[in-house]
Amino acid sequence: MKEKVAIVTGGTGALGRHVVEKLCSEGFKVYVPTLTMDEFTKVFDRSDDDNVEIGIRKIFAFDCDAMNEASVVEFVNMVVVQEKGNLGYLVNTIGGIDTASNVGELTKVSLDKMLALNFFTTFYFTTHALRVMKQNNFGRIVSVGALAGIETSPGRFAYSVSKQAVINFMNTISEECKGSDIRCNTVIPGIIDTPANREWGSEEDIKKWVKPEQVAGAIYSLMTEVWSNSRGSIVKLLGSY
Repeated sequence: MKEKVAIVTGGTGALGRHVVEKLCSEGFKVYVPTLTMDEFTKVFDRSDDDNVEIGIRKIFAFDCDAMNEASVVEFVNMVVVQEKGNLGYLVNTIGGIDTASNVGELTKVSLDKMLALNFFTTFYFTTHALRVMKQNNFGRIVSVGALAGIETSPGRFAYSVSKQAVINFMNTISEECKGSDIRCNTVIPGIIDTPANREWGSEEDIKKWVKPEQVAGAIYSLMTEVWSNSRGSIVKLLGSY
């Protein structure tokens, strides 16, 4: 049986690191694109932790600017060469939100920024990983959307349209890949309990938020045979609101 090889974009982020750890705990070999190797080492180096068995966690990284398509192509190619064509899993977690701006104040610069960060990173990795998956007639792709992608709110048009594009992109690929063993699905979390969000959330707020481990667990489930017949699904994890 082939080893399960995955790429997790945003793998050093507040959510992505939990996805990486979850997949590794389930026997996956994970590749993480990173802007700097120092960033990767800071998150995943456990050499000083006596509770971690060295050599079990298969986490690797290559330098990559996820907003630069040429850099993404180079990253995917390096993984494919390293794994002799074996690439079956992709998780897209890169994303972020800009300062709120009503439509009358919104600039093209802000819109381009949100599309570049939230949509085009997903677009680049997915299209280039998909070529390999089609050759192998197997693939599992999960992208992280946002509630704003299906329920917009004032001041969030740029963020909303970028996340809506991710959802539609996953659904389109699902339709185009009918008849193959390639599945694309989307997870939509509510507010995630991260250190950055805790800076502004109250204790009562935090109790209602979804845990990153829960999101990681849902992502893993979508990549297993339990969901093998699921394509174009949107899985919401909204916490206790």
